[in-house]
Amino acid sequence: MSFPRSLTPVSHFTHLPWCRALLSDPTWKTVPTSSRTPKSSTEDSFFAETLQTPSTIRGCLAQHTAADPTSDPPIREVRILLDLGDGVNGYPHIAHGGFVATLLDEVVGVLLTVNTGFRPKEGRNNETETGINFFTAYLNIKYLSPLVTPGVVLTRAGVERVEGRKRWFWATIEDGAGKVFASAEALFIEARPKL
Repeated sequence: MSFPRSLTPVSHFTHLPWCRALLSDPTWKTVPTSSRTPKSSTEDSFFAETLQTPSTIRGCLAQHTAADPTSDPPIREVRILLDLGDGVNGYPHIAHGGFVATLLDEVVGVLLTVNTGFRPKEGRNNETETGINFFTAYLNIKYLSPLVTPGVVLTRAGVERVEGRKRWFWATIEDGAGKVFASAEALFIEARPKL
């Protein structure tokens, strides 16, 4: 099968009815996930290389809500379908807690990335290859249930509020029936401009 590394084909997930229902919702737009594309700078190499194998993250498909140009940021929510292998386990058939934290951090990063195109060039500070320069200040996680692998999960993130260079988010990892395995509150801070 041939497709850009940043975009797993929709057909990878449509064998599951709950995924098919999400992917057929016209209010959500499927978009490439830039963190799945290897870069010469080594930016995103953890997701683009280390976690892109047949035993780790076997498929990844991101979607976002419609942009509201009157909102900051314009895109308020993303969701990502992930096909997880057993190479992410800490216990037998259970994903490692650090990997769960990584997924929550990453889905917020994807939300920041999809909003990059809406920011005026002069309003961006110290851009990286993907066009963003935000860093995780904190990620407060609630582990609610073991994340069983292998299998497909849904990660979601949304904007809580924005104050200057600070952005607060919520994030979850769920199954197709709405069971939440983990949730997080996160604060990301944009780097100060170089002088």
